[in-house]
Amino acid sequence: MSKSIIIYHSQSGNTKKIADMIQKAVCGEMASVAESVSLADFDTVFIGTPNWSGTATPDVKGFLGSCDLSGKTVVPFCTHGMGGLQNIATDITALCPSSDVKACFAIKGAEADGAEGSVRAWLTEIGLL
Repeated sequence: MSKSIIIYHSQSGNTKKIADMIQKAVCGEMASVAESVSLADFDTVFIGTPNWSGTATPDVKGFLGSCDLSGKTVVPFCTHGMGGLQNIATDITALCPSSDVKACFAIKGAEADGAEGSVRAWLTEIGLL
């Protein structure tokens, strides 16, 4: 069984709500992108970001650029206002060239409170639940 960690950046709290739902579903560990964590013991790394100007936040991009995720499964998720996914999945995939990057989950931040069913359906669809 793979060991998971959920790393997130959340300014308004919406991305953290989704991170909490993922953590509950997969029983993984969780940390803010600002925390110093070792990823050596994890097979699956969920990475959550709000959509800022069509992409992941600078903190998330910096985090991904500073760690080696080779051979790991990377699972992006995002919250947004009205912008949707835009370039988040493409940009995260480019920052993780030696990883198995799964399909990104995207949801309006205003819908985060009622998203547990959608999160579970996405996790099932990508084979992690």
